[in-house]
Amino acid sequence: MSSSKSEISSRLVNPKLNANSDWLFSTDELLDAPSLKDGMTLDEERELRTKGCEIILKVGCQLNLREDPTIASAWLIFHRFYMVKSFKNYPYTIAALGSLFVAGKTEETPKKCRDLIATAQSAEPTLFTASLHPKHVFNIERAIIETLGFSLHFTNPYKPLIEYARSFKVKIESMKHVVQFAWSLLNECSGTVLRLQYESEIIAIAILELSFKFYNTTSDKLYWDGKKTGVKWYEQYVEDLSQGIIDDIGHAALDAYEKNGKRQAEKEAKEKEKELKQPKFEPMEHS
Repeated sequence: MSSSKSEISSRLVNPKLNANSDWLFSTDELLDAPSLKDGMTLDEERELRTKGCEIILKVGCQLNLREDPTIASAWLIFHRFYMVKSFKNYPYTIAALGSLFVAGKTEETPKKCRDLIATAQSAEPTLFTASLHPKHVFNIERAIIETLGFSLHFTNPYKPLIEYARSFKVKIESMKHVVQFAWSLLNECSGTVLRLQYESEIIAIAILELSFKFYNTTSDKLYWDGKKTGVKWYEQYVEDLSQGIIDDIGHAALDAYEKNGKRQAEKEAKEKEKELKQPKFEPMEHS
């Protein structure tokens, strides 16, 4: 069940304040992360966050885990861990596996450690070699649990996204496309720090608003239960949510969408180039 309107509003981070409540961080705090203190640039730190989340998604999918709840919870565990620990002390690769391992237990979708390792080695053989041992996963699991202070109950944005979409009185097929695109956008945002800045409910609202725009409509043109003139649909869930926050989340989502598209294109180009460089064997004809 989603948090109540008053609960969300009371935990909403004001970007102007140096606030940190329930693992929500201000911009200044994000720029003071341990890895940055250790000399890593912001681009390098964000790149490793993205790579770690890609591992979680790839390995998680091959283990038949869903984005909601397990993979999304693993993403959040991973991001929170590196707000306390440094990438220079804890490799992102093993932390990604540890986050997925912990999330599997907390979301009641546990996987055996040996299966996790075997899947990781199959999915990313260059990152996870034969030297990877269960003790490495168990050690990072312990570090994660100690770091998060046993705070392992998560609300992911997928559930409120579906709840909010159902409040609109529109054709099911039309809303289906909006929700599918919004769901994809949430996945694209996995490597960003949005969930370290905003509540899941707020992210769901902003992403749904963005998805409406993608399909050339706005929520104001639609009907929902209890609609009143001059009142936004999301005010029934979150009070005092500014347009500025919605826009900031939307811009971050679009940036992630664009960057991930470029990353994928570059990856495919490199794979194609590698194929072209492979020597071709053509058997000689015998007379």
